[in-house]
Amino acid sequence: MTEHAHPSDRAHGNPLGTLELLTTLQFRPVPPGHAGIDCRFGYSVDDPFAVRMDLLVTAETRVTWVVGRDLLSAGTDRLSGEGDCKVWPSTGPGERPSLHLRLESPHGHATLAADLTVLRRWLEDTYAMVPSGSEGALLDWATLTESLLPPV
Repeated sequence: MTEHAHPSDRAHGNPLGTLELLTTLQFRPVPPGHAGIDCRFGYSVDDPFAVRMDLLVTAETRVTWVVGRDLLSAGTDRLSGEGDCKVWPSTGPGERPSLHLRLESPHGHATLAADLTVLRRWLEDTYAMVPSGSEGALLDWATLTESLLPPV
């Protein structure tokens, strides 16, 4: 997402229980020659605790991060997260409210900024789809448990 709402920021869902938001994230600090990176935020009732972030590096390459929906939502109000993903709001003088995402891996790190208002509105839509506290009722616990056990 950008610090400024952009016409390409668009959220859409489908009847299969998914919501997506396609937007542009800005690097912080801004490296020379890099305006931003397109990102597809995705939410699905099939994985109701998580938000998938697909960073569209090139037409053929994307980097995917999966973060907790509650972590992302908490980050719209205060610093949230530990380890490889940290999220916090920023509202500096004269700038639009933004959400900063700090992503770290053994291969490197990046801090990206999203339009806070756009992302918060999209997250509200995910909570309208699956209210907080009701996520567990959507999981197939038998299949999940089986996937965690060694093969017999």
